[in-house]
Amino acid sequence: MQWEATAFGRPVLALVLIASLALFPVILVPSGPSMWLAGMIFGYGLGFVIIMVGTTIGMALPYLIGIMFRERIHVRLLISFLESA
Repeated sequence: MQWEATAFGRPVLALVLIASLALFPVILVPSGPSMWLAGMIFGYGLGFVIIMVGTTIGMALPYLIGIMFRERIHVRLLISFLESA
């Protein structure tokens, strides 16, 4: 984590943390270490904002992905239900 804190500038590090907070839950990887790192590097105020932005995007992504495939899933379930009935 020291490498991440020293390799990037503060704005880039904020974007990296937001991206990790948004994408890790989508691929079923815990995002707790990223939250801890955001709080330790940016403090309570800005760390809280970074965490909230990242987790909000992370909650919206699975929903948006589900909306894209909703029709396909419904059609497949309907066809399988009609075939079994």
